[in-house]
Amino acid sequence: MNYQFTKNYLGVPEAQFEMGNEAFSRWFSEELGVKKTRLTKIFTAIEQLENGKINQFTLTGNEFSLLLDKYEVEVSANELHLNSPDELPEGTEIYTQELVSGCGLEDFKQVLKSWSDFIAE
Repeated sequence: MNYQFTKNYLGVPEAQFEMGNEAFSRWFSEELGVKKTRLTKIFTAIEQLENGKINQFTLTGNEFSLLLDKYEVEVSANELHLNSPDELPEGTEIYTQELVSGCGLEDFKQVLKSWSDFIAE
């Protein structure tokens, strides 16, 4: 998973992930940001998952939610869970490319550590 962390003209940290992982860009930049209490909560959940103390962890944000299990991580837009496919005209598909991203727990843990180090600078 390729990514880059930068700061915008106001000095606010932003994450940019490769195509196919755009939801991670928005989640890191907008939902996680520089909230150290959230970082701590997520690192604690990862440790609990790895030690078998919990099976799943969910963190619901304003626009995106984070779902962790022992092996995988998924970030998805909350709006995806509101729309009922039954309401769409036949043959219509929802474009989700930028609204859902996933990776392995180990990869996510490394990216999260990098983000933590970056915002601490």
